[in-house]
Amino acid sequence: MAKIATSFVNRYHLTSQTSLPQLSTYVEELASKLSDGKTKEQARKARDQAKRRFQQLGLSKEQADTLIPIQAPGRHVEERDPIKIIAQYIIKNNLSPEEINGIAYDLASSAPTVAGNSRLNLLRKKLCSLGADYLITEATKIPFITEEANQIQARKRILRGINGYDCPKFFYLEKVQERLNECDITKPPSMQNLIDIMVMLCMRSADVETLRINRYRPSRESWYNPDYSLYCTGYAKNKGEVGEPRPFLSMEKNPIRARELLIWIQKSIPDKFPFLLKDKDRNTNVVPLNLFLSRHRITSYMLRKIGADHASRVHGGKNDSGRQYLRQLACRHKIGHASSVEHYGVMNDRPIISVPKQENLEVEDN
Repeated sequence: MAKIATSFVNRYHLTSQTSLPQLSTYVEELASKLSDGKTKEQARKARDQAKRRFQQLGLSKEQADTLIPIQAPGRHVEERDPIKIIAQYIIKNNLSPEEINGIAYDLASSAPTVAGNSRLNLLRKKLCSLGADYLITEATKIPFITEEANQIQARKRILRGINGYDCPKFFYLEKVQERLNECDITKPPSMQNLIDIMVMLCMRSADVETLRINRYRPSRESWYNPDYSLYCTGYAKNKGEVGEPRPFLSMEKNPIRARELLIWIQKSIPDKFPFLLKDKDRNTNVVPLNLFLSRHRITSYMLRKIGADHASRVHGGKNDSGRQYLRQLACRHKIGHASSVEHYGVMNDRPIISVPKQENLEVEDN
């Protein structure tokens, strides 16, 4: 792996004077080259060899650690977060708005437009957590990149609505219901149990640890709906939302059973599913879920959409508007924000398998 390290130094003209923010922009490219086609153990050895080679070529240990972050299996290492390193560098060196803008542009340019814009958003979040003022965060904005990213995402959103998603057969409504009925809460849950319950309750990974289902008395509060006595709290909120109780609606019509299954999973999180525990930035690690779901060619991103569609079918939406309303309730969205639930009405109808008609054969009497 010394060749890869040498090639990187020569191609990007890296020296002991190269700044950490600039080095951070090469992390993903280098990680891909060092892990491509290798087992986990081979990739670990390749990273160690490349890190030693970088130091032999004149880079400091801190620079080598920035290029090749320390990695722990299945966990994000906060101290080696490249974007956090950039944020710390900006705060520590009291840079001018022009210098900050240049660093932000390099960061955004290190990935495709949408991903680059996401990195800028994350950089602003890290800066705010470090106490950066308004002028510093404003200097990280690259308007034309943000505008282009929004246009790309808008086009993709339209295409998703047109093309939709096909639900894997393994997650058809009746199959999920069958597996949920077979859940034995006296035994430790499996990863499949966790995933089925995430579908049942339309949960994001960030919801699993904190979601609560409780009974509420009649209230005059704006969130209260007299058609529902059970409400959810502790769900992951969108930016600017208030965590008010939301009506409980699920593909599992028995709320007591749904609550039992949720508590069963939550009690097992520390021992069985520690990746669902939030880190300092309130994020969870979805890699184990996505690895498990890869056999079905979906990610955890799809579970909530599948669950919302199942709930709308179980509760009998009679038309598109009614089904969207039910999806909105199942996802615990604020009623009236119709645009937010549009992302969940994209599950395609299951294909209708036509049975060939059997022709009547005339039998002649002999």
